[in-house]
Amino acid sequence: MGKVLAIASPPDLDSVASSYLLRRALKDEVEVKYLDHSIIEKSEADYILDSPHGKARIKRFDHHDTKEQTCSAMKVVEYFNMGKAERRLAEAVCWQDNAGWMSLNRDGMDNLLDSALKSMIVSGYKSEDFDRIFKLIFDSMLTKFREDEKVIGQINEKILFRSEGNEVLTINGDFPKDVLFQQYSPKFLVKVSRWGLSVTRSARLRSPDLNDFRERLKVLIGNNIEKWFFHPQGFYLGYSIDPDRPVDLPVDPVTFSKELLSFVSGK
Repeated sequence: MGKVLAIASPPDLDSVASSYLLRRALKDEVEVKYLDHSIIEKSEADYILDSPHGKARIKRFDHHDTKEQTCSAMKVVEYFNMGKAERRLAEAVCWQDNAGWMSLNRDGMDNLLDSALKSMIVSGYKSEDFDRIFKLIFDSMLTKFREDEKVIGQINEKILFRSEGNEVLTINGDFPKDVLFQQYSPKFLVKVSRWGLSVTRSARLRSPDLNDFRERLKVLIGNNIEKWFFHPQGFYLGYSIDPDRPVDLPVDPVTFSKELLSFVSGK
């Protein structure tokens, strides 16, 4: 049996991701053609992706007929009952396709996959080029998403301290910061690991300045804070340990966290 034919709208993040997910669902037995909408109107294929036009012999995956904030990629995920990682990828695509990018500044926009795809189009790459490249990207993202799920299960058992208002979250373990902030959204994250102790302020905040925590730290552990690093911009502080020569931390992590909470709360 030959490959089934899918027609997709001109390349954007949703049509490329929809093609990727459809290929994944059908074990890569799909030939995808990206066509202009005027051509799709007169065309027929087994699947139609990200377009209200044309005739779909098996299924159309499109979101232009609903007010729901969804996307074609999500339609593919839901139809084939794909996993959590695929759904998370589709959620990212839906965010972009429903103008989530408007909440970002230029720096944020420059880091979007959509910007990368547009750059490839402007640079003259062909559809087979970005299909190949984005397959590598999306495969890697799904791998990370699955690893994130495993990590989240481990994190719940390693919480040392968590304030009621989620101002301070203290974790025992060298878990990825992006997962910790995405999963728990703390204002201040305290990590305790074989590398030492660190505090990171959420990127959504501009204050308070952790440099102002120096005096409290001196009271907590004594004046010997030379080994502590305070970032000049005030969003990070840390105490480093050589993992090959482990020593005790100069302060109990829970006691430290409670003092940090007092500082953050302005008490």
